[in-house]
Amino acid sequence: MKDSEPLQVTLTKMCELHAIDMPPNGELAEHFQLAFPSASYDDEAGEWRMAWKKGTYAESNARLEAFFSERGVAFSHVDKC
Repeated sequence: MKDSEPLQVTLTKMCELHAIDMPPNGELAEHFQLAFPSASYDDEAGEWRMAWKKGTYAESNARLEAFFSERGVAFSHVDKC
């Protein structure tokens, strides 16, 4: 991972939406887009957004955690649902 990339991201659970606090560009963002093609960067919110369907949160959350862990990026969770 390059020095310009974050060492910590925040994963926010909102009802039927993941919000991921990380920059819109850079190597991590490129890998993120490939791993999660349904995710998009919300310029107004200043974070990545990814919809999830009821009953699939645990699976999608586990995929997000694995993605960041595999790249040595620490993460924290915020539950707003």
